[in-house]
Amino acid sequence: MDSKVFWTLAAFAFALLFISLLYLLLAPFGISIAWATVIGIATFPVYERILKRFGGRDGAASAVMTLLVVLVFILPTVGLIVLLAGEAADTYRVLEAAAASGKIPGIDAIRAHPSVAPWLARGDSFLQTFDIDIGKDLMPAAKQAASSLVGFASGLLKNVFVSLFHLVLMLVILFFIYRDGRRLQEEFWSVVPLPAPDKAALKENLSRVLTAGVVGILGTCLIQGLLGGIGFWIGGLPSPVLFGSLMAVAALVPIVGTALFWLPGSVYLLLAGKTAKGIFLLAWGVLVVGSADNIVRPLLIGGKAELPVSLIALGAIGGFAAFGLIGVVAGPVILSLSLLLFEMYKERARRAKDPGVLSEGPGGEGGEPG
Repeated sequence: MDSKVFWTLAAFAFALLFISLLYLLLAPFGISIAWATVIGIATFPVYERILKRFGGRDGAASAVMTLLVVLVFILPTVGLIVLLAGEAADTYRVLEAAAASGKIPGIDAIRAHPSVAPWLARGDSFLQTFDIDIGKDLMPAAKQAASSLVGFASGLLKNVFVSLFHLVLMLVILFFIYRDGRRLQEEFWSVVPLPAPDKAALKENLSRVLTAGVVGILGTCLIQGLLGGIGFWIGGLPSPVLFGSLMAVAALVPIVGTALFWLPGSVYLLLAGKTAKGIFLLAWGVLVVGSADNIVRPLLIGGKAELPVSLIALGAIGGFAAFGLIGVVAGPVILSLSLLLFEMYKERARRAKDPGVLSEGPGGEGGEPG
């Protein structure tokens, strides 16, 4: 074997070895690093304004910005998790009792409603032809969902020291991202083996997707979940925090979205004889919760994303299924960057096939002849 080939292969083998060791070293802290990076990039413009107020003293500005993140994001999130754990536990106990008795809570009052009873009878006979029993088939699924929420929220509270460690680690990383963010960014892009126009295109695309993912998608979902929980609370329905959290997740689903929860809730109130509250929740869901997506998202993004909503939604849903909550941001980033890299490759292939054609590269600058 040629000595140059041997040493090249050896260098690649050692590089892969050290990359794998670095992954094993950082993997336990991956979520903390990821959230610190996402929050740092999304809030970096705010940090730069604070930095100007402090006359360029990056240490003091980074400390103040990290404290703001704690007050604005961390403390409300911890309070929400505490409330969610309590309501999820209560819901689980109700569903467990319902599964033991074989009756869905409140179903007897609805069945007795004169305008509903005939339709329920027809529905039961139709479902029986397919050997489907709502009480037996859907109750275990609802119980399992509530149990998962209890496990998630209670796990964070029980493992308080582990959660606190990850939180402190995230804040420490966030501090250094603020303080050294510009230098780290320049060093990162300096080693990316791409032409300058392509680097500029990747930077712009990454900034747009993070803005759309963190500020647009995640912010809109949280606001819709908050508004939905307020509607459940005013309507007198149980567990408004739990259902508000579920509506925040359901807001990722196109077309249907939060209506998966507030529509059945309003129908339940109407059938239970609480007509005023049912009409209120229905109007609240349509006019406030449902339209918040069209009002809040443009305000949060400011028209800077320039990305198809279907692309962002697909990436957010797939990322949430694959990586959890961080996937709401990571999914659109991965999908969008993959499409952009494919466009770059396609442009290179086209110019290589027809070298006499000048074209614009992904970065928006004139390309060179291939």
